[in-house]
Amino acid sequence: SIHDWLVDWRKRLAEENSRDGPRIAKMKAVNPAFIPRNHLVEEALNAAHDGDMQPFDRLMMILSRPFDDQPEAARYMQPPRPEEVVQATFCGT
Repeated sequence: SIHDWLVDWRKRLAEENSRDGPRIAKMKAVNPAFIPRNHLVEEALNAAHDGDMQPFDRLMMILSRPFDDQPEAARYMQPPRPEEVVQATFCGT
């Protein structure tokens, strides 16, 4: 269960004398905050198809720095709302 896992994890942190700051920095260095989420890619592709490259350019700019703090791009970290879920992508996934 998650409870058991959390107990073990906290025990391990205590044994390793792990501090939040360095641990968070290490986690951020290997876990991107920004990934090409299907609903955002779809949005950018649809806009580009209609001749508007701004959403695509914005998405590419954000994705070029996936590990950086980009508070102005918080929307790009969010999962899709129910009405934004992409049922099938161009590549078929």
